[in-house]
Amino acid sequence: MIALAKKLLVPVLACMLAIPVMSQPGFALGKKYCKSYATRVANRRANAGDVLVGTAFGAIGGALVGGIINGGKGAGTGAIIGGVGGTVAGGIHTNEKWRRVYNRAYTDCRAS
Repeated sequence: MIALAKKLLVPVLACMLAIPVMSQPGFALGKKYCKSYATRVANRRANAGDVLVGTAFGAIGGALVGGIINGGKGAGTGAIIGGVGGTVAGGIHTNEKWRRVYNRAYTDCRAS
């Protein structure tokens, strides 16, 4: 009887220990992986073309304003100043969008 109990003890204990381990929830993905993933997503979704659009609209607007103020002679200077301003504004917008997309992707990755 004792020999039979010893033979059954190991398999019964193994089953008892395996049940809680198998029912544990999955762990979140690692920080390093999620940082890399979020960077790839943000680079793909945050459109750098916004900088180019900002530059173009800034240059056009600057040329119009410069032309109006200086009777047509200030259009070139206005275009340069407006282009620089548009580039800065487009860059700021793109950076904010990139950060939002990155944060969302990182949070989603860590939660999965």
